[in-house]
Amino acid sequence: MNRKIKVLFITRWYPNRYDPMPGLFIQRLAEALTPWCDLAVVCVFPDTECSQKNEVEFKIENEVRVLRVYFRKKSGETRTLQTFFDLVRYYRLFLKAVKSINAFQPDLIHGHIMTRAGFVTWKLSRRMKIPFVISEHWSRYYPKNNSYHGWLRKYFTRLIIGKAAAVISVSEPLMDAMKKHRLLNPNYRLLPNIVDTTCFRPGAPPVRVSPKTVIHISCFDDRSKNISGFLEGVKKVRERRQDFRCLVVGDGPDRICLKDFSESLNLREPDVVFTGLLTGEDLASVLRNSDLSVVTSHYETFGTVVIESLASGVPVLSTRVGIACDVITEENGLLVDTSDPEAFADALDGMLDRCRSFDKEKVAASVGRRFTPEVVGNMLVEIYQGLIDYNPSTSNPL
Repeated sequence: MNRKIKVLFITRWYPNRYDPMPGLFIQRLAEALTPWCDLAVVCVFPDTECSQKNEVEFKIENEVRVLRVYFRKKSGETRTLQTFFDLVRYYRLFLKAVKSINAFQPDLIHGHIMTRAGFVTWKLSRRMKIPFVISEHWSRYYPKNNSYHGWLRKYFTRLIIGKAAAVISVSEPLMDAMKKHRLLNPNYRLLPNIVDTTCFRPGAPPVRVSPKTVIHISCFDDRSKNISGFLEGVKKVRERRQDFRCLVVGDGPDRICLKDFSESLNLREPDVVFTGLLTGEDLASVLRNSDLSVVTSHYETFGTVVIESLASGVPVLSTRVGIACDVITEENGLLVDTSDPEAFADALDGMLDRCRSFDKEKVAASVGRRFTPEVVGNMLVEIYQGLIDYNPSTSNPL
């Protein structure tokens, strides 16, 4: 390769001035590509607090050009009209934002999250006569989520997926769910999310004291993460034994009601502690000093917490969601059916007996380097290179 591949990311989700968490995995992917790619990211956010009609923020973040556009929602419109006008503004602002970096001539466009960003990606691809790739991370295709509705959305999603040079899914369950909705493409690829194993790693052998520490990390969306089910399981197990405490880590729309629910179950500090949002080294430190990580989700597209926990040397008790079925074995944890609360309580009880018998180094080695920025970044670059070499109309051949 004589020069870096120029890639334009069009994404619906990306860390922004109000919330550092949405699309964090997309940001990690963009930054992982910088050894091989020249990256520009464009994202547009509706914003009820926007002081002007539109606000543009351009930054270079870890060698990645990031252009964020915020637009103010109009008040006084019916819900249907507001949705329609928001969509129109969204498309226009995206196209205007891309034009503003017209000195950047990409070899390929990578759209993340259907359907709005996918539509813009497809239109730009046709205009520039370069290939485009779609990555999907949304769980709406799962029956338990059941939020993939609307004939127009389905029409354009099916059209765009079919036209893409490649469609990337973060896990086989998500890919299978998409195919069941007739989102067909001859070039589906699997590409996992990235985990920074320089941050999430085993620590020094801990001094084992009582009580044992169980950690649950999520975005506090109970519909998907089933935190209430976790708390109910903890309640059942605490009726049998008292030698453990729980850290519930994260923030989100259901945090207050779930904390109230915990109180109603008589699960209070210090037995159950709601820590709030933790990120980076703060999260990694708390995680590596825990004895057991628990995932109780009804569905996951990937399940980054599973990999972060294993990479930290912490065994995982997880429902059969996302990547968990591919990586959890008897040597690093236990899988349990998501629909059986009694089975979950029994599994948690059993794992509390076993959790300190796992070899932390072996648990970390079970995921190895599969999910590092270098490995995942190189996998995606190989996909890009194959598509660019194959595309006869690319305007910037390598």
